Amino acid sequence: MISLQLILADAAPSGPQAAGWQTMLLIFAGIIGLMFAVRFLGLYLAATHPEPLDSLKPALVPEPTIEPKILAVIAATVSQMIPEPHRLLAVKKAPSVESLMQQWSMEGRRAIYSSHHFR
Repeated sequence: MISLQLILADAAPSGPQAAGWQTMLLIFAGIIGLMFAVRFLGLYLAATHPEPLDSLKPALVPEPTIEPKILAVIAATVSQMIPEPHRLLAVKKAPSVESLMQQWSMEGRRAIYSSHHFR
């Protein structure tokens, strides 16, 4: 007859398999502990080192201005071209060549991607 002790000894894994789930549990507990440590360290540093108020204000970017000489030339050109009474409401700088080239390259990519057909 086979004794109960032999049956239990065969059923329980031994060696590396027995410690597998324990090792995995230890690794997960270490990772969770590390996550909590990083979180609490971040909260501590945020509480002890507040941001200076100057860095919270948005930077004021000056509006690009056009020189008065250029505005005078534009006004003179418009007055010569349009004989009726008129008023210039706004003069804005044209977009840069780089931004125009970016728009062209985006349109080219769109055309190429739309030409691909799935079969």
